[in-house]
Amino acid sequence: MNDQETVISTQGLTKRYRTKTALDGLSIELKRGHIYGLVGNNGSGKTTLMRVLTGLSPRYEGTVEILGRSDKKGLRLSQKSMGAVVGAPKYYDLFSVKGNLTMHGLLIGKNNAEEIKSLREQLKLKNRDMGGRTMRSCTLIQKQLYGVAAALLGGPELLVLDEPLDGLDSNGVEDSKALLLKANRETDATILISSHEPADLDDFATDYIFIEKGKLVEQLSAEELEARMAERGMGSVEEYFGAIVPSKPGKERAI
Repeated sequence: MNDQETVISTQGLTKRYRTKTALDGLSIELKRGHIYGLVGNNGSGKTTLMRVLTGLSPRYEGTVEILGRSDKKGLRLSQKSMGAVVGAPKYYDLFSVKGNLTMHGLLIGKNNAEEIKSLREQLKLKNRDMGGRTMRSCTLIQKQLYGVAAALLGGPELLVLDEPLDGLDSNGVEDSKALLLKANRETDATILISSHEPADLDDFATDYIFIEKGKLVEQLSAEELEARMAERGMGSVEEYFGAIVPSKPGKERAI
């Protein structure tokens, strides 16, 4: 692993929606092979950041560089090498999970029957009472697991995942994390992941990015975070984040 290689960076990244500023001069760096937990309140800009990085929201101010490319054509090429879940997973209602993965593989030019079989087995998509169901009749958990499998298809070197564990049961969370860790360890994949539950990132993220109101609050390694939490007598990431970014009365906290 080359810890010095930057695979994603933003400088002064700003994104506005009419009168609202979703990202406000955000500057971050992601190194190859690291797993970044993206932490922020609801409305802090997490999803907007992911939409910009994946090309779903192309108009912004500042610079974005992915795999050494920052021009429009280069960014499009880099974004094609990403695996991503931003918002609800996209699928064909009347296709099965297997059918959807096959179609997704064809669309990205990486259709591999053995890989699809392996992903389905590791996420236990063959054994979760799915039978021959179409995606339309699948549960939320099954659809979320499909999204993780689709993002991993083809062995992407970059994964951008917006709350992929949200709504999963404990088995689904563990299966998904195990498969993401496998991709990280075997292919040096860099992962940017947000999660609604702070505990989902424990013993998983190697680094953390804390943002609020579209601005960077802190970016630090898991070891640095653990040391700061110990100094303050804190027992969770959520508690630490609550200390550096106090929530307003009645405001729901999200990770």
